Amino acid sequence: MLGSRTPSRPAGRRPAHRTSRRSRARRTGLAGALAALVLAIPVATGAGPVPDRVADRVTPAARAQVQLGPLGDYLRDLDPTGELGPYVTEALNGINGPIGDPGPPAAAAAPVTCRPTATHPRPVILVHGTFDNGADTMPRLGDPLRRQGFCVIAPTLGAYAGNPARGGLDSIVAASGPQLAGVIDHVRAVTGAEQVDLVGYSQGAAIAGYTTKVLRPGAVNRVVSVGGYWGADNSGLIPHQLPREVAALGLWAANLRGLAELSPGSPMIAAWYGLDRTPFLPGVGYTLIATRGDHLLPPERSFVPGPGVRWVVPEDACGGRPNSHGGMAVDARTHAIVAGALGGAGGC
Repeated sequence: MLGSRTPSRPAGRRPAHRTSRRSRARRTGLAGALAALVLAIPVATGAGPVPDRVADRVTPAARAQVQLGPLGDYLRDLDPTGELGPYVTEALNGINGPIGDPGPPAAAAAPVTCRPTATHPRPVILVHGTFDNGADTMPRLGDPLRRQGFCVIAPTLGAYAGNPARGGLDSIVAASGPQLAGVIDHVRAVTGAEQVDLVGYSQGAAIAGYTTKVLRPGAVNRVVSVGGYWGADNSGLIPHQLPREVAALGLWAANLRGLAELSPGSPMIAAWYGLDRTPFLPGVGYTLIATRGDHLLPPERSFVPGPGVRWVVPEDACGGRPNSHGGMAVDARTHAIVAGALGGAGGC
């Protein structure tokens, strides 16, 4: 569920820290555990709200498993490019706010500097992934659409006030979803458009899907998912040795409330699927894009069936090799498929 940025360091290398050997070993072990936890968050089954004092409820055995459990090899197998490590290190260093206490949400600014046209009458709102923001998502997924004449808006959602440039962290139910609903209302009021289209990347697809069905039914015409999560079975992502309370500690330590809500059976998923037991709203056009090279959300974890839902694997539709989770957002094949799904020029 990572943001689409690519680390500048070579794969496998970690930044140096001026800490004692003992502190460095402790932090490295916990960083490895939390890295696996972040990868595994979509399947922390039944995870509910994290207690105010979750650390006090973790047993010594669970603490030992955080530091000594068989997670290093698991992480290397699951995250061979080393994409995740820097995010976890930054989380432990407090970039997402004080451990377990991230503070209030940041406001979701969404300036509307464009207007829809007769050719493209619906504004397009980009919904970024975890650790990401609107400014960084615009050049990756927005500019190809703007070059075709689409009116594109890229807000930052789910950020904490202490670090408003890093979104996708706060609760979908309490922050990201209502913020996106407010952006939809604002964009429609400013542009006069009856409906908008949404393009969601990674966690942003879940935010877009939840908001479309639960918070603003009728306000969205099309939703395009790029490497997104739609409530499918992700049980292959989590090692069976990992206790649930360790997962809760990892989520709380990293202040990743939104990802915690993506666990199957969570209240957010239950509300999203509703009584009809589907994440899709009748009358909305859905296109789900996933690549086999994505080690977080490949097609078997991203694709969910539904009436009129279209699945697209870029390497099948356009040829070429599979891509990575982060690479999808800058892939010309993705851009073509997204544009075509929104009514633009979509030839590969």
